[in-house]
Amino acid sequence: MSWTQFSLILIFLSGFSLSALPTQSRFTTILKTGTGEYPIGFHMEILTLTPDNHLKFEEVRKSNLFAESKSLSPNFGFTKNVYWVRFELQNESKVRDWFIHVSYPLLDKIEFYEWNDQTWKEIITGDSYVFSQRPLEEKSFIFPIKLGSQKNNKYYFRFESEGTVQFPITVYSHERFLKLKEKENLSLGIYYGILFVLVIYNLILLFMLRDLGYLYYLLYISFYGLSQSVLNGLAFQIFWPNSPHWANISLPFVGGFSLFWGLQFTRSFLSTKKNTPTWDKIIFVLMGLMLFLMLSSFIFSYYVNIYLLASLVILFALSVFLVAVVCWDKGYKPARYFLIAWVALLFGVGIYSLKGFGILPANIVTEYGLQAGSAIEMCLLSLGLAYKIKLTNSEKNRAERRMASYKVKLQDAQLVSSRLEVELLKNNIHPHFLLNSINATIIWLDEDPETAKQLLTALSDELRAILKLTNKKTISVNEEISICKRYLEIMSLRKESKFEFKTEGISAKDLIPPIVLLTLVENGLTHGYQGKNSGTFTLKKKKDKNKTKYILFNDGLPTTKSDSLGTGIKYIKSRLQEAFPNKWDFSSKMVTGGWENTITLME
Repeated sequence: MSWTQFSLILIFLSGFSLSALPTQSRFTTILKTGTGEYPIGFHMEILTLTPDNHLKFEEVRKSNLFAESKSLSPNFGFTKNVYWVRFELQNESKVRDWFIHVSYPLLDKIEFYEWNDQTWKEIITGDSYVFSQRPLEEKSFIFPIKLGSQKNNKYYFRFESEGTVQFPITVYSHERFLKLKEKENLSLGIYYGILFVLVIYNLILLFMLRDLGYLYYLLYISFYGLSQSVLNGLAFQIFWPNSPHWANISLPFVGGFSLFWGLQFTRSFLSTKKNTPTWDKIIFVLMGLMLFLMLSSFIFSYYVNIYLLASLVILFALSVFLVAVVCWDKGYKPARYFLIAWVALLFGVGIYSLKGFGILPANIVTEYGLQAGSAIEMCLLSLGLAYKIKLTNSEKNRAERRMASYKVKLQDAQLVSSRLEVELLKNNIHPHFLLNSINATIIWLDEDPETAKQLLTALSDELRAILKLTNKKTISVNEEISICKRYLEIMSLRKESKFEFKTEGISAKDLIPPIVLLTLVENGLTHGYQGKNSGTFTLKKKKDKNKTKYILFNDGLPTTKSDSLGTGIKYIKSRLQEAFPNKWDFSSKMVTGGWENTITLME
């Protein structure tokens, strides 16, 4: 065989081989022993198609329009374009089992093609399909492959989504993938553990303090945590694996609800209605937009809603940041904590939103920055809320102390006023009482000199005792009884009647404010003995645990309106408060056979 013939045979065999195998990829990732993780971003080709360009897989394989990937984690933002990806793996290790991992969980539709035994194996999945349709039931997309040692193979992906289109693809060995999942589960466990602890902690405070700020905060972090679980695919995996339609619309709905309560919490925490009314109205309008987003989730396409959600998230973060700055500038102290907490969330929201619009690449910082920022923000907000409650309580305590001081001063002023009023009354009553007594004496000087003499003596003793005792806080009950007896003696002489004062169980150590019993006796005599020429006043003492009761009974029945609300009773109450602050009680009522006044003193 000549060399020319041999060359023709080789060319013929090569051509046969090329026609039998799939189109070669320009880049090949070599899988080696000891390395279990291979990002494919720079080792793949991408074909971009418009939504109306429906190429079949066979047509795509033959296309020469594939372009080299310029990103480690391709991210095209919000787009309706369809993207095909192809790459090749060559296994130079002894490991046969590998995983191709697409780590973005919100892709609507993924088609995966693997060359297997002279045919192409197809897998269709995505969050538009029930969760059980995935090759592995994981929150992101895992495609197990088997690749023998020293073998190579080609792989194709088709990505389509109404939301952000990004496809960070990594190839893992089985061992490396398990370690990755362990770290990821630990990170998510810490994040959701923090949220759970914050929910329980603030729920307890809500029931203890009954402050609506804690309710708004609870609703905010609860729905925020739920929206994060939608973003990372956990909600679809755990809560609604058989509801792909709800899985698609849940993010704008739950996200809008979370932002709604976040704005309400902001209004409550920063007291915007009081501190900055203009911003309060702006926030109120934003809350209306969040409700519109929730309603829109059920009406418009996911593409429209997710774009609206991303826009509102940025608007929400900036508005809350600015209103916090305004409140801080106005001297509202809790705004400092709020602002510091919000900076952490702003960072996470900013990088995540920029990733969503395709401005920043998808990586661990942009993917999990939002969760890290939100965890820090929620912890700081919880501390800030506690500080605000403490500050509010401190101001409330100061106000209560001022009010208590004011009440004491007011009470003292009322006491002085009552005493002055009573003293003025006494100054009017005593001359009247004195003149009547002197007139009676003048009459009796001619008719009954002895009675006149007794009247003058009793009158003199009575006035001397009153002037001597009225400036004291308390006197012995016996001294007060003596004044009452002299008064009844005078009135008996004046009215030619017989009035008596009796006691039961009274001790010499008992104390009482001066002229209190005398005022009750005067009241009783004035209103209870019209047309009568005799009467008895009886003072009894009763001990009941830590209370001492003085009960003054008279057998006169009032025929005119009692002085229960008059100056005399005001005088009694003011003197009791002065002598026994808040440790007394007074009552006056009609009983069988007469009238009863009760003074209760508490130990």
